[in-house]
Amino acid sequence: MIKNIPLVSIIIPIYNVDKYLRECLDSVVNQTLKEIEIILINDGSTDSCGKICDEYALKDARIKVIHKKNAGLGAAFNSGLDIAKGEYCTIVESDDYIKLDMCEKLYTLACNHDCQVVKSDFVGFEDREKQRVFNNLPVCYDQDLYNKKTNAYLNPSIIANSWNMNQSSLYKMDFIKKYNIRANETEGASYQDIGLWFQILSLASSVYFHQEGFYFYRQDNENASIKNKDKVYCVCDEFEFLDRFLDKNLELKRRLQDVFYYFKFKVYLWNLGRIDDRYKLDFLYKFSQDFLPIYDKLNKKYFTYGELSELWDIKDPEKSYNSNFFHKIAKKIIRFKYKIYKKIGILI
Repeated sequence: MIKNIPLVSIIIPIYNVDKYLRECLDSVVNQTLKEIEIILINDGSTDSCGKICDEYALKDARIKVIHKKNAGLGAAFNSGLDIAKGEYCTIVESDDYIKLDMCEKLYTLACNHDCQVVKSDFVGFEDREKQRVFNNLPVCYDQDLYNKKTNAYLNPSIIANSWNMNQSSLYKMDFIKKYNIRANETEGASYQDIGLWFQILSLASSVYFHQEGFYFYRQDNENASIKNKDKVYCVCDEFEFLDRFLDKNLELKRRLQDVFYYFKFKVYLWNLGRIDDRYKLDFLYKFSQDFLPIYDKLNKKYFTYGELSELWDIKDPEKSYNSNFFHKIAKKIIRFKYKIYKKIGILI
């Protein structure tokens, strides 16, 4: 390491989470890896987050604070990338927290395996009355992906068989800068981790999945994007962003188009189950509009028979809406979760 160059830049986008922020920051400033920089992006918070950021910066010279107008997660993360000087970077969301040895262990893995990307599992948690409940969340749906060096060129299925979360990871900054990887910037939108995740996995020449949870992912924040059932088309914005990305990278488009369509299908299906009932019919029309023209082009090896049946069902959105379509989706999601949890030995 060159003197004064941090090993890891930790980028923390922050917006109105003063209830959780101190726990997050304490877990970061107390990392066992001391050669880090901590970049706090106060994205126009209207609560006391800005004051908390400044308070921590006065106590720790490794902390840099940017106060900016609210522009969303993507713009906040990009602001952090603009000034990050670490050998690697990672992102921590401000209502979550991390194990004290996360950076040290992930950095060691990255060096030992000479990887541009290291991704590890998550630990989901929520506070229930007087106790905190935890559950392991695998980053890979396929156990065979763990503990080996790979990439999307050798194995395109890593895109279909891993969770599109950007936390609990390290990214080589030289790699990020070489390809000018940026998050989508859409004011007021959400799920901008989708576009970032796909770019990183599709471009990285070396990816290592580690089967250990370092990142504590909060699941009871009512203000989190995933809880907002009125954000109907944010996922569509991300795939339009990725369409433009692939149009600029034609070799990637040729090689990854099939798995990209499958990834898009899975995210659309997830979104359909997430949004409020009053928006479901409209989103079904969008689903149909985006997929029916390419139905014959889909590589069926990525889809199960049931998934192809579900995809075909949306050719008539009103009929699907009035049928047992959503009941089938709910059952499918439950079966999928059970299959994954059973694989890793978690009882549900």
